[in-house]
Amino acid sequence: MESFSSTYNEARDKFLAAAQKLGAKIESIQHPKDGPNGESIFTDVALIGHPDPKNFFILGSGTHGVEGFTGSGIQTGLLRNKIGEQLEPGSGLLFIHAINPYGFAHLRRTNEDNIDLNRNFIDHSRPYPTNEGYAELAGVICPKSISGWDNIYLRLRFLLYQLKHGRGALLKAVSGDQFSHPEGLFFGGHHESWSSKTLKDIAQRYLCNARRVIFIDFHTGLGAFGDAEVILNVGPHAPEYKRAADIWGDRVKSTVDGGAVSVDLDASVKLAVPGMIPQAEVTAVSLEYGTYPPTDVFFALRAENWLHHFGGDGHPKSKKIKRELLRVFYPESDKWKLSVWNIGKEVVEQALNYLQPASANTN
Repeated sequence: MESFSSTYNEARDKFLAAAQKLGAKIESIQHPKDGPNGESIFTDVALIGHPDPKNFFILGSGTHGVEGFTGSGIQTGLLRNKIGEQLEPGSGLLFIHAINPYGFAHLRRTNEDNIDLNRNFIDHSRPYPTNEGYAELAGVICPKSISGWDNIYLRLRFLLYQLKHGRGALLKAVSGDQFSHPEGLFFGGHHESWSSKTLKDIAQRYLCNARRVIFIDFHTGLGAFGDAEVILNVGPHAPEYKRAADIWGDRVKSTVDGGAVSVDLDASVKLAVPGMIPQAEVTAVSLEYGTYPPTDVFFALRAENWLHHFGGDGHPKSKKIKRELLRVFYPESDKWKLSVWNIGKEVVEQALNYLQPASANTN
C-alpha cells in the first residue's frame, strides 16, 4: 500500500506530491511548534475542482494526531487515483491534511497542550460541563506510576464503578468530555486550540459560498479490526443523520442512541463544522476504523500519557510505549490497510455520487 506512510514527514511528502501532480491549489499553514527533530510541521490544504464551488466535499485527517496515518493514506491514495476527474462543474474537493500536525509528528493523540481536539469545539467563555465519573477515577486513569500493581488496581476500580453505575456510565466517565484534569486523557482544553482556530479559518476562506457540504473526518481505534462505521453525534431523527443514511446506508451509526462504537460527545469536530458554514446544508461525519480491543487501546493511551507527563522521552521504555501507541491506532498489517483503503474509497465515492447525482447516473 504505497499511499500509506510510517512517519509524519513521509506522509506529508506523499500527500503534497500527489496533490501537486493533480494540479491542486495548495496552502501550507505552519504550526507554531516544531516536530520531534526540530523540523517545521504544517496543516496542508489542497483544493481540487471549481475554485468557488457550491457542492463541497471535505476530507480531514489527523484530528487525533497519531490516527492521521490512516486518513493521510486514504487522502493520498484518492489523489493518486485522480479523484478530481470524478468532479462535475460547480463541485470542489478539499483535503485538510494533518488537522493536528503536532500529535501526528510526535506520535500523540492529543495536541501540544494535551488537548483532545474532538472535545475542544466548545464555548470557552462559559462554564465547562462536568464529568463526575472521570473526576472519581482520574487517579487511576492518569497515575504517576504504571506498574503491574497499578494496572491491577485500575481494573479493580473500573470493575467496581461498572457494577455500581453500569458499563455505559463507565465508558462515558473514562472517555467522555472532561475539562477538569489537564494532564489526563480526553481533556477538552481551557482555550481554543491552534488546530481548532485553524480549521475555522480554513472554513471561512474556502467555504463561504458553499451550499451543500459533506465532511468526513478519518479516525481509528474503535470497532472490529479493519471494519468501519460512519458516526454522527446527532440522533436518528436529525436531518443530517437521515442524509447520511441515504448516502451510506447501514454503515451509519449514532452516538446519541448508543448505536456507535464511540461515546456521545458534545464538542466534536463534526458538531462544530455546520456552525462554521451556517449558509450550507452540512453532513459532517467521522469514519471510524476498528483496530484492536478497547482495553489494548486504552492501556496504550494511558502509558503514552504517563510517558509524556512523568516518564520523559529519555525513559528506557519510551520507544516501546510509542510503538505500542502507533500499533493500536495504525496496525502493521497489509490486510488491515487494504480493507481501510477499500472502505474509504467506497465511502468517498458514495458521498460524491450523492453530491453529484447526474454524475452517478452516468457511471
